[in-house]
Amino acid sequence: MLNAQTLRIILTGLGVGLVIGIALWMIRRHTDRSRIRLWVILTILNGLIYVLLRMAGLPPENTVCKIVLATAIFLAANTLLRFLNYLVWDVVLREKRDVVVPRLVIDIINFIFLAVVAIAVLNSIFNVQLTAFLVTSTVISAVIGLSLQDILGNIFAGLALQIERPYNVNDWVSVSGYEGRVVERNWRTVTLLTRENHVVNIPNATVSKEPVANYTKTDPLEMGHAFVGVAYDHPPGVVKNVIIKAVRETKGVQSDPCPDVLVKEFADFSIVYDVRYWIRDYRRKPQIDDAVKCRIWYSLHRAGLKIPFPVRDVIVHTLPPDHDARIRQKLHREISDELRRLDLFSPLSDQQIEELASSSAKLRYAENETLVRQGTPGESLYLIRTGRARVEVSGAGGSRATVAELGPGDFFGEMSLLTGEPRSATVNAVEETEVVVVDRDGLAPILASDMGIVEQLSEHLEKRRSELEASLAELSSRRSRARKGKERKDDLLSRIRGFFGV
Repeated sequence: MLNAQTLRIILTGLGVGLVIGIALWMIRRHTDRSRIRLWVILTILNGLIYVLLRMAGLPPENTVCKIVLATAIFLAANTLLRFLNYLVWDVVLREKRDVVVPRLVIDIINFIFLAVVAIAVLNSIFNVQLTAFLVTSTVISAVIGLSLQDILGNIFAGLALQIERPYNVNDWVSVSGYEGRVVERNWRTVTLLTRENHVVNIPNATVSKEPVANYTKTDPLEMGHAFVGVAYDHPPGVVKNVIIKAVRETKGVQSDPCPDVLVKEFADFSIVYDVRYWIRDYRRKPQIDDAVKCRIWYSLHRAGLKIPFPVRDVIVHTLPPDHDARIRQKLHREISDELRRLDLFSPLSDQQIEELASSSAKLRYAENETLVRQGTPGESLYLIRTGRARVEVSGAGGSRATVAELGPGDFFGEMSLLTGEPRSATVNAVEETEVVVVDRDGLAPILASDMGIVEQLSEHLEKRRSELEASLAELSSRRSRARKGKERKDDLLSRIRGFFGV
């Protein structure tokens, strides 16, 4: 017959085995259970050895029984610890919450737990007095803690950052004076890749003490600013309208929320405007900022709005009295030469060309900027001096096709100039482009003074239209083309006369 103590040992072993079996059943669906299985088997074997020794009559005070019991307790504690590690760190945190705890932190916690179990086993089973050992370990711990306080601070700061997750890998952040994309997080540092392609390692303890700006965590919408100083001579309402129109047409700027312009301050040399706009691609923020500022400069320059600059040194230039007149004369001569080369204006005399040049303007457009838009009203002709422009036509369903590319010497907008027709196509600058603009107000006095020019212009206009249409489709016969051309010539002549009132 088994005595009560032996029966109690057997029941305790069965209970421990049942608990371990339940734990294995709980993780049966996970592939990582094989890591725990070995320790479970070792624990059970050691427990069986202890039970057999007791059943053989060895007293608990026997040294062999003590060693086997201590080993069994230690193995059971290690098995329980590994099960909890798998359940807490792998299943709950990593799989359920996507939180990766550094391996070193886990090892430190495991070491502390097993050290406590070992001390308790030595004290309770072997009656080892641990006072001196604790004092010694306390001194050693203090020395190690003081020596490794920075490393330990980074470790626990990294653990806190892993749990709070103020940023993830590939987020754009700004911390400790550095801005870049997070490429790695570990137990000691966070690694950023800056726009200059520099790798910066920032200790976790530093990150945990400073504000972290995350530009992509929730909504990638980001406000950009451009500060522009414009001369006091220009009304703020006019300046704002020009700037907003320029910013809206810049590629990469969001239309919703709409860009806006605020007066920031009245500075010494100018009124400073705060141009605010929104972007979504933070990676391209420098390129978008550059495009916005370039577009603002071109728009202000075309509108005749000056951007003043402070002068700190007094530089005296001796200029002839007619300096400004010479500049205007040079510009007038350049425009006149361009207009003379235009076949459309061949019916005009030199004097009429000079008169038309006086009322024409020379403007610059930035790359990808729209010169005219299809369907909008217009009363001007554009002659390209430098650069290139792309002609696009929008069809049904919003489709858009490129029909031509224009270069120096080409012109467009003659129908709008002579008849007031809406723009038949959209023209965008392929690169920085300079144009000469001839408008209706400059041409009207010339046509009013010479009625014969109207008919000659209509003939040139019809010739150009026929050439353009002939490149798209062939007409059925020469007779029908001539008859249709005569009808359209008469129609164009009537429309030009009606538009200019001559």
